[in-house]
Amino acid sequence: MNRKVLLWLMALVVLIPAIIGTGYWIYWDQFIRYAPVTITSTEDLPRIQKLLNQVDYLTPGPQEKSLYLVTYRSCKTCNDYEDKELPKFQASNIEPRIVVFALPDQAGNIRSTPEERSTIAELWLTRNWNFYKVWHMSTDETWTAEGLPIADDSLARSAVVGAGRSFNDQLNELLRRNKVAVSYPLLIWRDQNNQLRVCACSNEKAWHFVREELGAKEAPQEIFGVEVPNDLLPKFGSEGATSSSAEGPPTQAPEAK
Repeated sequence: MNRKVLLWLMALVVLIPAIIGTGYWIYWDQFIRYAPVTITSTEDLPRIQKLLNQVDYLTPGPQEKSLYLVTYRSCKTCNDYEDKELPKFQASNIEPRIVVFALPDQAGNIRSTPEERSTIAELWLTRNWNFYKVWHMSTDETWTAEGLPIADDSLARSAVVGAGRSFNDQLNELLRRNKVAVSYPLLIWRDQNNQLRVCACSNEKAWHFVREELGAKEAPQEIFGVEVPNDLLPKFGSEGATSSSAEGPPTQAPEAK
């Protein structure tokens, strides 16, 4: 064997593993790292399902299949997901179940506003989808929560806000134990084999997994329908929202399909 052939063989020994390694890293970075996680723990699975059954979610109406979306007000990716992706699920008769919570304070930093907390308390108590539409389409600059009871002035409503945070904390603890790197929007559903699937969908590269597993289609319509006029907002104060809450689901939520 001449020297030139030997050098080529030595180069191949180095290059081939490097090429394979690089290819796998690209595959992992673009695909595997964003793939949903299946919850298989016989101990944690019923605990997660129990939390989902108990939570007061918001929905435009029941369907045979459902998709839970856990979100918070200032999550831009969450808002983008709702606007861009949820219409595709609605068009495919898949029920979005939105669970909104207020970020807890952290190291003395208050991460939610009084208006946000008051609104979240109202949403959990009434489960009024139309009221949620109005809030979703607003901005922090335009949203004053006018007509709503101030949650911070009410022990009961403060407890409701705390319940939302507690739900999120308990869910996160269980998910992390099952190797879910929690981020938002946090999506949970049952696949065709009735396995509980979770997507920490903070990166758009993960979104297609959920669409494909649930069979969602492209849809031109917006999930929030026609724009709600600003003068409709006063009708969704505490008293008005309670009378309108028949649009929402019953108090006892069915299990995720």
